Amino acid sequence: MGALQKPVEEQIELAVNSNDFNILWELHKSPYMNVRRAVARNSHIDSKIADNLIADPVLNVSYMAKMSLKASTDREFKTTLTNCVTCQKSELVIDCLECEHKQSKMLNY
Repeated sequence: MGALQKPVEEQIELAVNSNDFNILWELHKSPYMNVRRAVARNSHIDSKIADNLIADPVLNVSYMAKMSLKASTDREFKTTLTNCVTCQKSELVIDCLECEHKQSKMLNY
């Protein structure tokens, strides 16, 4: 079974913990944003994966890829980056629906 056929929770676990380039290469194409974000934060990726993820349409992914030491290209963000985009919580434990930033923002409306 390929990595992309696994449940999203297992994909995230692999993306965070794997040092196997072939698995990370496969996972960087995942349809799940948190999986691609976890791959972007993995220190075992190469510049090709990092650069592909910098071009990701989801800012949460592209920002983390840009922060990677493996990135060889740059991306200018023409919008203010939210706390969700710059969040440093591990994808293994992140719960965006329960995020205190989101909740406090909603309370202020």
